[in-house]
Amino acid sequence: MHKNLFKKIPFFLLLLVSSITYAQEDYRLMFYNLLNFPEAPPSNRTAILNDIVDDVQPDIFMVCELQNETAANLILNDVLNDNQDVTYAMPDFVPNTSSSFQELQQHIYFDESKFSLHFTDIIETQLRDINYYQLEVLNNEAEDALYLDIFVAHLKAAQGTTNEVIRSNMVDDFTTYLAGLPDDSHVIFAGDFNFYTANESAFLQLVMGQSSVLFSDPINAVGDWNNNATFANVHTQSTRTSNNNFDDFGAGGGMDDRFDFIMVSNNIMDSNNSIVYKEDSYVAYGNNGNCYNKNISDSSCSGTFSQATRNLLYLMSDHLPVVMEVTNTDASLSASTWNASTEIIEFPKGNLVSNQLHINLNPEFTNQNEISIFDNLGKRLFTASTHLSTQKIDVSHFSKGVYFIKISGFPKTYKFVKQ
Repeated sequence: MHKNLFKKIPFFLLLLVSSITYAQEDYRLMFYNLLNFPEAPPSNRTAILNDIVDDVQPDIFMVCELQNETAANLILNDVLNDNQDVTYAMPDFVPNTSSSFQELQQHIYFDESKFSLHFTDIIETQLRDINYYQLEVLNNEAEDALYLDIFVAHLKAAQGTTNEVIRSNMVDDFTTYLAGLPDDSHVIFAGDFNFYTANESAFLQLVMGQSSVLFSDPINAVGDWNNNATFANVHTQSTRTSNNNFDDFGAGGGMDDRFDFIMVSNNIMDSNNSIVYKEDSYVAYGNNGNCYNKNISDSSCSGTFSQATRNLLYLMSDHLPVVMEVTNTDASLSASTWNASTEIIEFPKGNLVSNQLHINLNPEFTNQNEISIFDNLGKRLFTASTHLSTQKIDVSHFSKGVYFIKISGFPKTYKFVKQ
């Protein structure tokens, strides 16, 4: 996976058999602990976050550790709505009501062409609110309205029995609230949960408790996450071995904890459901799986996430974002709106490039294929999976000249020029 890997693409390969063609629509969800935003250094974190979010292009962006309403508006106006491609909306900002000393907040943003806000609420706990946002899915051919019930939480931090009990109490407040929802609700539970192990009572409540709505970890990476290299590919904290260069904001220690989650109600894991988890879409964004106890920006952590991407993540927060997709199986596409296409690649910023090559991939070919770049002598210089629909490829080290792009299993070759 590469930087700019999640940007929307404007073309689809469709079989148009009638004026209305039933299809699926994917929605990209992103959760990010923003670390005392915007106060924590460096001072240009709004611009850093802009670059990160531009790469992911989430349809729903869930956050924690916002400091105030000004911070919430800063993200909406200067990070998300800084261009005309997508227009995001957010609910009214509500400061924490659970305790007067907790100043860090949760919030949500959504693509208003795909969702509308139907209902909001707050679950009070002994520490921090758990925020509830019910979004109506706009592209819905089913007779009944289709909703996503989204809860965003920041559970108690730190190890020890006392802190585990507080986390468990907070989850108990959450699951008690769920009893008021229909059993078939499509529930997303995202946040910085601060779980050290799947044996914590709070985690067990979510997956095995008495609630009418139980949850799945979409990647089923269940175990003792803390200081365990076996789970290096899902760790989300800490992106830094030390916080000395960040005015002591955030935690150090390197990548060795899985604190950040997007969990889904069990029905979302059912392929026959209206809202379905998209297989293999869940990722700790920026984690190449080889950065155990290191800075996420360490040069030895190379892989599908580029050095440039990992540098941004190191500067932005002591946490990595978590990204996943769900599919709306009740969506429809209008034949008058979409045209059939046999193109696999388009160049949204042109094929004359300097340092970065931007390409959009037709999603019909983003599951089992491979993208490769060759020089004019036929030497393969780059290879990656195409299972993500957009990519930003670092070509700064390429010599000037013409290069060729090939997608495995597809006969057409595309070219670009490095200037």
